[in-house]
Amino acid sequence: MRKLIVFFILTLISTQVISQELKCQVQVISRQIQRSDRSIFEEMQRTIYEFMNNTVFTNHVIKAEERIECSMYITLNEQTGSDSYNAEIQVTSSRPVYNSDYTTPLINLVDNKLKFRFAPQDAIQFNVNSYSSTLSSVLTYYAYLILGYDYDSFGSLGGSEFYDQAQKIVNNAQSDPSPGWRSFQDDGKNRAAIVENLQNDLYKPLRRCYYKYHRQGLDLMTEKKDQARANILAALEELRALYRKRPDSYLLQLFFETKSDEIVEIFKKATPQNKRRVFNLMSQIDPGNQDKYRKIMQNE
Repeated sequence: MRKLIVFFILTLISTQVISQELKCQVQVISRQIQRSDRSIFEEMQRTIYEFMNNTVFTNHVIKAEERIECSMYITLNEQTGSDSYNAEIQVTSSRPVYNSDYTTPLINLVDNKLKFRFAPQDAIQFNVNSYSSTLSSVLTYYAYLILGYDYDSFGSLGGSEFYDQAQKIVNNAQSDPSPGWRSFQDDGKNRAAIVENLQNDLYKPLRRCYYKYHRQGLDLMTEKKDQARANILAALEELRALYRKRPDSYLLQLFFETKSDEIVEIFKKATPQNKRRVFNLMSQIDPGNQDKYRKIMQNE
């Protein structure tokens, strides 16, 4: 009996101390690659899946039900050598909304500059402090980006420590000739520029918007819909000044691509005054989606 109690206590302690943060779906899409032996792609998918779901990226204690829902879809566009590929990766993440069955998207981005190597029996090494490989760096970078966005949505500027870690990955990858690691390339639409801007004071209004939009807005929708919508509108209005300074901001673009459909659904049932306010605001700071925002004004 005593041994059983000790075993139970040790098991409980171990599950509390060691916890993976991500619950990540992984799919490797290889139909564009002409190759008779397809087993390497199954191995690649399995190896990436195990890395994302088994690696402990932080020292935070996270319960199994609190793991962050995310996904990585890696499309192999070209095989450039026996074990080298040109690819793109779509990264998504979401978080639950308090007291509801709804999950809200946080990240939805496509990185089409992925060049990496993967050979049979390759292991993906996790090391924040030194460079291992392109694939390891890319996966670890996006793990920290996912963590940062998630924590920003629960606490004001709560994701800072994870953006610091992502910056370490970028710094360590400067010797990697593959694209994505230098912020001045690709018009600033790359890994290096994303995390550099997330750490820039200029973008703090966007990060605070994530907190107010989610924690003070969506999380109140079940109990206080009018107050929740008012808080979400106030959060969005804080983006106006950032848009004036950086109208071509890639981070703003990512926010709108991820959130525009949701914003429409939230404000379809708002008061006529708030419908008009949010339509005018979003038409100004996200003009590319103006037709989408017109749906807010229907049946006014």
